[in-house]
Amino acid sequence: MRALVSLVCCAALAGGASLAACGGSTSALAPGDGGATDSAAPTEGGTTPDGAADAPGATDADAGPPVDAGPPCAPPADPTKSSLCVGVVPEAITFTTDPRFDGKGILVAEVFDTNTPDLAEGGSVQPLAAISLPGDGGTIDLSQPIAPIRFDGLPTAVYARVVFSDDPQANAQVGAGFWIGGYDLSGGIKTQMPLQPETLQAGSGLSVNISLIALREMTVTLDRTATPIGNAMGPATVVAVTGQTLTTGEALFGIGQNPCARVDGNRTAEVAGFVLGTGPYFIAPVLDDFGTSTSGIAFPAGALTSLDFVDGGYLLPLANQITYAADAYRVSQTVTLNVAIPGDAGVDNVTCP
Repeated sequence: MRALVSLVCCAALAGGASLAACGGSTSALAPGDGGATDSAAPTEGGTTPDGAADAPGATDADAGPPVDAGPPCAPPADPTKSSLCVGVVPEAITFTTDPRFDGKGILVAEVFDTNTPDLAEGGSVQPLAAISLPGDGGTIDLSQPIAPIRFDGLPTAVYARVVFSDDPQANAQVGAGFWIGGYDLSGGIKTQMPLQPETLQAGSGLSVNISLIALREMTVTLDRTATPIGNAMGPATVVAVTGQTLTTGEALFGIGQNPCARVDGNRTAEVAGFVLGTGPYFIAPVLDDFGTSTSGIAFPAGALTSLDFVDGGYLLPLANQITYAADAYRVSQTVTLNVAIPGDAGVDNVTCP
């Protein structure tokens, strides 16, 4: 399985500038800068869908860490080992009739002996055990109770995660419609997201509940009032942050990209991605008109963005705030590109279809 964290950070940004939080530094956020289911033995990797990692909303209290203990967990068959029963607790979401967002899909639970199973180059370390539900080629329904998932024959220190794909037939990269649990998501999206530890006892079983957090679909429509320096075409990136001020180390709770967006003339462009948690957030957009940015949420010369200049500084406009119902699965916002970053951007060779 490909690395969950790397996928969540970068899947929505494939083909364009990578997110600063996915690469470590966010210094580029400055204008001008370029009945229990039982697993009796470890499996060989399991059958997990391709990716998902984390970040909830800043106001989401149940983001990631296990919540209260579930029902009693039967002791292990081998008294020198341990057992773990995982209760899955999805956050409250209103499902739609769209098969991508109807709450019917495939769920995978995995247990590791490390809190950082995601590998930088992609993939994951071998899990101690993995279970895919329903396991019969069908789907499970998140609107219905999910029986605790039991793992047997474990060591006393383990780390569990849960991934749900709402549209397993799509065979797409991780994004909106994936759900994840087991990570601490309170600080937003980061390069390395450790799993929460579970301390077991030999000869005993432990029950835990893990919150399952949705990657909600986020669609941002870009319009324009700024006079472009270039042709107003290029890769567009949006991020969701908690405040109006962009600073180094900013926690990101949503990301999206359009690999080639056009806002020339009277055109508008849509940027698709995902957001986690209930918000509210502020949307920070960048359309890299000259295609010169190579990493980070940068504001290179010629880029189009949305900023208000106040007292010698800059803020994201109040109009960029995205609010939505706590149980919304699909959210949208329109953002106006009102600033063209000054400077010598060179020749604009980026043209979109």
